[in-house]
Amino acid sequence: MAANSIATAQTSMSIKAGANYSKVMFKNGTEDQQEAQFIPGWHIGLSVDVPVGDNFYIQPSLLYYRKGFKQKDGWFAGSDNNFRVTVSYIELPVNFLYKPELGNGKLLLGVGPYLGYGMGGKWESDKEVLIGDIVIGNHGDVHFTNDAMDGGDGKSYLYGKPLDYGLNFLVGYEFFNKISAQFNVQLGLANLIPEYSDGTKRDGTVKNIGFGVSLGYNL
Repeated sequence: MAANSIATAQTSMSIKAGANYSKVMFKNGTEDQQEAQFIPGWHIGLSVDVPVGDNFYIQPSLLYYRKGFKQKDGWFAGSDNNFRVTVSYIELPVNFLYKPELGNGKLLLGVGPYLGYGMGGKWESDKEVLIGDIVIGNHGDVHFTNDAMDGGDGKSYLYGKPLDYGLNFLVGYEFFNKISAQFNVQLGLANLIPEYSDGTKRDGTVKNIGFGVSLGYNL
């Protein structure tokens, strides 16, 4: 029976887009957590559902994500200053889906890992930012690097290492095998704090976290 179900199920491709909220979780060397707030973003890309069992699928996706965070009294922008970062990621999640029939469609339950790569971004603040006694303005670029000594152009904000990874969780519904809606949670597991070029590690952790909704259309 399972073999017949796999035979009748077909690989399908869908375009996916949606809105998301994201932030970073900061912890210093003493495990004290610094506060950051969620900001809105969006994502878009393609997914492929490959049947592997009775109502079970593997779903690799290629997505473009806009993420970031906002923070008051952050170390970069100084005290009593609202600081906001927006960044771009290319991500490859691979979800393991369970899609049982429910009503006129299918329930969607999924979990799986993701890989992401930071492409850069922008920062802005309400007030001008001082680095030492140098005024660098109230906006600039965001960069990613594996080397903690790489300060960019001196005016950019170091978000962290470019390579990110973690876990996805999703629940949703597929209507008439054509349109899907789902709620997603993303938990970053990678510590994004760069190391020094000699391999020395820095204290603390920086991890991405987010949630959002997606709409999909089977092509």
